Amino acid sequence: MEQRYYETYYQHETRHWWFRWRFALIHDVISQIGGMPARPRMLDAGCGTGQMLKHLQQHGDAVGLDLSPEAIAFAASRDAKNLVLGSVTKPPFSPGSFDIALALDVIEHVDDDRTILKGLLELIKPGGALILTVPAYESLWSDHDKINHHRRRYRTEQLQSAVESAGFDVERMTDCNTILFPVVYVTRRAQSLKRRFFPKPDSEISSDLHSYPGVINSALYRLMLFENRLLRRWDMPAGVSILAVARRPLVPAVEIHPIPQPSTVQTPIGVA
Repeated sequence: MEQRYYETYYQHETRHWWFRWRFALIHDVISQIGGMPARPRMLDAGCGTGQMLKHLQQHGDAVGLDLSPEAIAFAASRDAKNLVLGSVTKPPFSPGSFDIALALDVIEHVDDDRTILKGLLELIKPGGALILTVPAYESLWSDHDKINHHRRRYRTEQLQSAVESAGFDVERMTDCNTILFPVVYVTRRAQSLKRRFFPKPDSEISSDLHSYPGVINSALYRLMLFENRLLRRWDMPAGVSILAVARRPLVPAVEIHPIPQPSTVQTPIGVA
């Protein structure tokens, strides 16, 4: 992410409908994960400016990890606890330290997403869970992706392949932010055509995060809460984002070799 946008995210995280919707979505997801202790130990990998971390701390012992000193400073200023400056690829934690790891709009920022996923696998206890969100569909690529230094947007089959190749068992994979998908698709395709004919320098492009009048912001939030209720029962066919829940297997996968069969050639009698 452009460093100048950390303050923008910090200001929007407590009020903007999108952030509030995602807090509610992740609350639902954590509540539905079985086999967890009453107060799971959680890692918010790429915690950004910290508001999600504060929400997670209502569920258990949550630790926030981020590579950016600016992000950590903003998170600390909102009184988020257990902040660690560091990289997901070289995490300062012992293997198996967490019951749940979250990487919310994180892995699309790096060239090698599978290395990060393998690192998260090592940090999660056997039987523990990984919660991922990523942006969906390259056709939705916009200036917002450029500002956030995204390397890609995903399709569900692409994300599932990456998660499984890292060693996880996928429990759920669904698109989300579906209700607004038609509006976002039309808007971003129009923006794409405009960029083609009227390109702007990077210094003049802007994020999709905008301030909305209170009534509109509240209406969008309530609309997305309705979608969350649908997601508790059904997967969505298309959306602006993808949600995935995966598990670290209790027993590592082992390669099974066939047992050699005895030879059917008989040795003639009297021949040793």
